Amino acid sequence: MNYLWEAFLNADERGIKKEQMRFLIAESYSGYMEISDSFLNQKELQEELRIEVNPYYRFYDIFKDLFHPEMQEFPDLRKSLANLIFHLLAENDAMSGMTKEEYYKQFLYQNIRSGAFGRDAADTVELFKREERELILSGLLRQYQTGSSLDIFKDMAEELLPENIIYHSNENYYEILVYVGVKKEEQIVAKVELLKKLFVDLPYHVDVYYEHHFGIIGVEETMRIDEIALC
Repeated sequence: MNYLWEAFLNADERGIKKEQMRFLIAESYSGYMEISDSFLNQKELQEELRIEVNPYYRFYDIFKDLFHPEMQEFPDLRKSLANLIFHLLAENDAMSGMTKEEYYKQFLYQNIRSGAFGRDAADTVELFKREERELILSGLLRQYQTGSSLDIFKDMAEELLPENIIYHSNENYYEILVYVGVKKEEQIVAKVELLKKLFVDLPYHVDVYYEHHFGIIGVEETMRIDEIALC
């Protein structure tokens, strides 16, 4: 890591709250790097979440007087101010390259986390990795722009559920069958339920089968003894 925004993004990927991070003025640093890590090839935050920064790499005008070598008064106050300023600068860094779509996705994610889609959704969305959450938020934006669509649900399931197959019932137009090729465990069930809640519109009904595929007459691979889920 070399820049403040890289530290913020790394924290986000690891589920670390930005309030836990503390930026410090580095006691010794390279004039060619902003983040003063213990190792030059360090790519992740250290466990103590203390990030030492060279304040003069990009922000000389801000820090030239605040940490002048001859200034000795109020050291604790100046450290707290530096931490606050670095947080603001890092947040600005992280946001400066965002498109309008990225802003919309940020607002959507905040709404989900605040419980706008229900408490279960707020907890379950954290089970997905950052890249997977980006897919979900993109799907929601697409849904708001074009309206509800089974195609969006199918796209989300294909990207986010392991070994999935989705069937549209011939007998009941509103019945959807989903096969997920893993054991039925709490986390995967929660993920499936969240995708159903966000992307399956009424009056569709979704039945989910885990690990064992249901039998389909005429398809030999699905008609194996002890490997069939009964519908």
